[in-house]
Amino acid sequence: MSYVIVSMNTDQPSAITACTQSNSFELVPLDSDVALNKIFSHPHRAGAQQILTWINKNDPALASQDLSIQDAARFSK
Repeated sequence: MSYVIVSMNTDQPSAITACTQSNSFELVPLDSDVALNKIFSHPHRAGAQQILTWINKNDPALASQDLSIQDAARFSK
């Protein structure tokens, strides 16, 4: 099982991905199975929690998106 960090603030859920160009995390809409391949997922909940804690401390814009850790299988189509 893997875990993803998602925001459910909009009609369509979005998940965290790492952007190599800006060296930061971004939200990507989960609108297809292809999007699931692009998002950050961690095999352990504790690891995903560490990333979420870092985001909440260091990225106020993303922290304001009400992020949570969810099972990745929940978003598979």
